[in-house]
Amino acid sequence: MGKLTNNELLENLLNIPSPSGYEKEIAEFIYAYLSQFVSEDMIEIDKHYNVIVTLDNGADKTVMVDAHSDEIGFIINNVDRWGSISLQYIGGGDSTILSARHLNILSSNGIIPAVVDRKHAHLVCDEDEENIYSPEDADVDIGLRDRDKILKLLQIGDPVVYNPIFRELTSKFYAGYGFDDKSGCFMLMKSIEQLVKSKTKPNVNVVYVFSTQEETGSSKLFPVVHKVKPDLVIEADVTFATDYGHVDLLEKEVGRCELGKGLSLYRGVDIDTKCFDLAVETAKKKKIPYQVQASCGNIGYTSLTVTNENEGIKALVFGIPLRSMHAPTEIIHLDDLITGAKLLTSFLQNKKLKTIL
Repeated sequence: MGKLTNNELLENLLNIPSPSGYEKEIAEFIYAYLSQFVSEDMIEIDKHYNVIVTLDNGADKTVMVDAHSDEIGFIINNVDRWGSISLQYIGGGDSTILSARHLNILSSNGIIPAVVDRKHAHLVCDEDEENIYSPEDADVDIGLRDRDKILKLLQIGDPVVYNPIFRELTSKFYAGYGFDDKSGCFMLMKSIEQLVKSKTKPNVNVVYVFSTQEETGSSKLFPVVHKVKPDLVIEADVTFATDYGHVDLLEKEVGRCELGKGLSLYRGVDIDTKCFDLAVETAKKKKIPYQVQASCGNIGYTSLTVTNENEGIKALVFGIPLRSMHAPTEIIHLDDLITGAKLLTSFLQNKKLKTIL
């Protein structure tokens, strides 16, 4: 695999379908890309399709950095006698946006294009009757309306994803499906590249994990944590941007967070204070933009679950500002990923890090 531009790398990540439990293809892509920068003994794909990169610096302290490679999706749970295919969620989402969407069924016969049917606009008398409130209510259509013929092409239990989308908007804003958390994967990949090429080596061991099945709540990061026993786990995952829609209401709920203003560092319950302070100090010293959001505890990040279930492991969250989370129209700003990777790398290189673990 040759060198990819930032746009190309991000687009490749988003174009690879990876609903929770089906991350093999994206794991192989991440492995192939990173194999350009690390030797074979430094990278592996485990049985859960976690990609693990270990930078062993011979230290007595270890920092684990995690981003999840899976995305939300669906699974086929029924084909009725009329040939209508119904779905259940893999990982959850907003059912009200399902109507009239393009989908891809990931069958053993390859990708089968599908759409979610909608009644002829001319015949809709009550819009409420057309609303979808559960994925089971969606009428998924592949053209054929013969159950027996359909079941020769696909099977109950086949995963389904939104049709991949990656669009550059304006001024380095990008829209797409799967930025949660492929933007985090992008950030880790750039950080690995930076650390390997840098003459400044961390005084801690660093283990990067591209983990699987986060969206189902059954993250496969935990077996890696139990094996490695890190002193600190840093989660690079998306966070709620509040610079769109009902801005004031969003801000009151989760705190101000804007695209293009840098990562959002979480501060509060379950976040290690010394590590947070060092991240802020690093950002200021390197003149890297950052924002701050509050953690009231139990805010859904794997690193915080790790610290609650494993005595002595510290946690930190690097939040990537994202609009329209869990929709096929998620929006990020590329600068946040670039400056975020720089902040992550600089934090890991900070000589004070070992002293606070």
